[in-house]
Amino acid sequence: MGQILNGGAKPMATKHEQIIQYIQNLPIDSKISVRSIARNLKVSEGTAYRAIKSAENLHLVATKERVGTVRIEENENRRMHHLTIEEIIKVTDCQVLGGASGLSRQVRKFIIGAMEADGMRRYIEPDSLIIVGNRDEIQRIALENDVAVLISGGFKPSETIVDLANKREVPLLSVNFDTYATATLINKAMIERSMQKDILLVEDIYIPLEQTQFLYTDDTITAYRQLSENSGHTRFPICERDGKLAGILTAKDILDFTPDTNLAKAMTPTPISAKKPMSVASITHMMIWDGLEILPVVDEEDYLQGILSRQDVLRTLQYTQQTEQSENRIEVLLADKLKFVDQNEDMTKARYRFLSDVSLTNDFGALSNALQHSIIQLSVKQFVKKMQDKSIVVDKVNAYYLKLVPLQSTIDIVLEFLDVSRRSMEIDITVYHGKQVMTKAMASVKTLTN
Repeated sequence: MGQILNGGAKPMATKHEQIIQYIQNLPIDSKISVRSIARNLKVSEGTAYRAIKSAENLHLVATKERVGTVRIEENENRRMHHLTIEEIIKVTDCQVLGGASGLSRQVRKFIIGAMEADGMRRYIEPDSLIIVGNRDEIQRIALENDVAVLISGGFKPSETIVDLANKREVPLLSVNFDTYATATLINKAMIERSMQKDILLVEDIYIPLEQTQFLYTDDTITAYRQLSENSGHTRFPICERDGKLAGILTAKDILDFTPDTNLAKAMTPTPISAKKPMSVASITHMMIWDGLEILPVVDEEDYLQGILSRQDVLRTLQYTQQTEQSENRIEVLLADKLKFVDQNEDMTKARYRFLSDVSLTNDFGALSNALQHSIIQLSVKQFVKKMQDKSIVVDKVNAYYLKLVPLQSTIDIVLEFLDVSRRSMEIDITVYHGKQVMTKAMASVKTLTN
């Protein structure tokens, strides 16, 4: 009988994993090269190159101009609440004039230096960036208080200011844009960062390898039955002895095999799998469409890292739909304008109202069809939630735009159930402007049921 693993003894680390571990143990700012890793770890340059690329994707290393590839902090960009000076340099395409050693510091807020020196002092806080023109005194005060300085308009600071920035290791930057354009670029980047951290990824919710029950290809059906009986589960990942994912085995797969049959013959090979950077939303769609109960999580080389269960994924997605999301997302902005009006007695039909504005128009001054499509989807989600108290994912929407919705119009969206089952629904949608039918649509949705 093959070895039964409940949590599985970890296989010996591959060369790829050894290199990643080696990089993780390096001090921050250590220089890394393909040749040095190949020489130190006795691996080929090709293996070293692939591992460095993987480390870059894991935000363990980064390539810096005139320096090369260096070890960096492991904070993933999407998990950082604030931009760094380095990211602002990329966004604004500015020059570094001094304080280059402080480029990794975060920026929690930015200040427009449009006041007198005495008035500015009260706005100075740690981890700030001030945008200012050619005003030496403001620049000096900011640097003395460890506030990074971004000089707009392409102006150059005096040598005294540059020396002060280098001495205090506070970034001193110069950009060719004016103050307004520069502030707009940075503000946009800050909004995008706040939205990125709201996105839930597989790595946030998956069950790690140490807690994952799995079997090997050379284990037998008897081993599967024992593990199933002990754990109460019927679906398990099947791995090669080196830890690489080989397949998935379920109870129905073993029906035609004898107890001493190797699992390699009974399993479903090359299963659908997930990777840690994938969004939970996309994985949910995948699991619902394909009827998957578990999904193995693998790395870039298909080594098993853990699993996702359908139940955990759906529970997590239902929770995140109820929690506050970034107010800058388009869906949130549209949802704020969508209001429930009324419903019929048997709760099969309801009316919602939406007030369009100038920002939602197309080239012809009418409500954009693309945004109208999003409004219909939002209406469908709210309709099902209110009538059936179920969360859904929209499978398909067929829409026919019969007339253009005029500028700044109030539209009514009338929704009605055509067919309802435990896992899916068909919904009829009619968009009215006054008594005129503007759009007809049909939506197919799937419910987030365990």
